[in-house]
Amino acid sequence: MKLTKSNALSRARFELLPLIDVIFLLLIFFIFVMLKMSMQSSIDVELPQLQHAKTVQNKHMIITIDAHDKLFVDNELVSQATLLTKIADAQQTKKRPILINGDKHASLGSALTLLETLRSAGYQQVAFATTKDRS
Repeated sequence: MKLTKSNALSRARFELLPLIDVIFLLLIFFIFVMLKMSMQSSIDVELPQLQHAKTVQNKHMIITIDAHDKLFVDNELVSQATLLTKIADAQQTKKRPILINGDKHASLGSALTLLETLRSAGYQQVAFATTKDRS
């Protein structure tokens, strides 16, 4: 390419349109990734509130009792009969804490039956999930 005087004196141009396209594609990618990270297949449970609730930091297995007294182990529906085998398959040791998410409209009997089943099977670190009362 032969440089002429008109080419040498013209200023370089910075095109914004391709840059805007790339920025929008990156933005769409990050929004999609963040939505995939935050969307979890979860069960709708309304936890009871306590004034002196503690925060648990350990990795724990989650057992959920919904308002209709159905049991879920890590978001998978199980029956009372297959509960212990599902828990034993999911965790190698009985020292891993178990957290029970019980809906406040679930019956107390099903929660106590679950607690008794877990304790009789040798699981000693069992706790109930609550939310802290903000008042």
